[in-house]
Amino acid sequence: MLNKRQIDVQLSKKLSWLLRHGAKTEGIPIRDDGFVSVSDLQEHPRYRAFTLEKLEEIVSTDAKQRYTLRWNEDCGLHEIRANQGHSLSVLDGEAGGLDRINLKGQVPLAVHGTFYRHWEAIQTQGLSRMKRNHVHFASSDRTDCTLSGFRSDCQILIYLNVEKILADGIPIYRSSNGVLLCPGINGFISKSYFLKVVDRKTGQSLTY
Repeated sequence: MLNKRQIDVQLSKKLSWLLRHGAKTEGIPIRDDGFVSVSDLQEHPRYRAFTLEKLEEIVSTDAKQRYTLRWNEDCGLHEIRANQGHSLSVLDGEAGGLDRINLKGQVPLAVHGTFYRHWEAIQTQGLSRMKRNHVHFASSDRTDCTLSGFRSDCQILIYLNVEKILADGIPIYRSSNGVLLCPGINGFISKSYFLKVVDRKTGQSLTY
């Protein structure tokens, strides 16, 4: 039998999938800025567990601040969204509630975490946004804290040449929880935009 923590983890994963990828498939209305009304969630037979109280708990205890829960005065409704990670056509620029980065000074550091199992493909094609709208970057490479932007167990850190990518007109956005998002060109960020690549554990530079 699952304990409360295990149940809460399952609920958070279910919510993350729904808000990032599955709302349209599930027939739940989702706005262009990624918000879903809490009442629409509760009316769906598979998502009745997402009461306002449970959503407040999930949002307040999420270390990576994956969600925004708000009261929309215009609609008179509570709404929730995932702050990034979408494959749905929402949160895809300023219209989706993202802040566009215009100057290198706004982003002292942009780093993407990955694993050695993906390294051969990255060396061949660069970074891929996969099924998401953007490649994700953290604004710090600290190892002693929880970071939004890459997994805590990643093995390789890829540093983005922010100045070069902005000069070439490729957009970078910042989500409300501080994750940096870049769509790349046709879904890829070429190796020519890498500043450096290092092994996270040893700090050794990797050839790319």
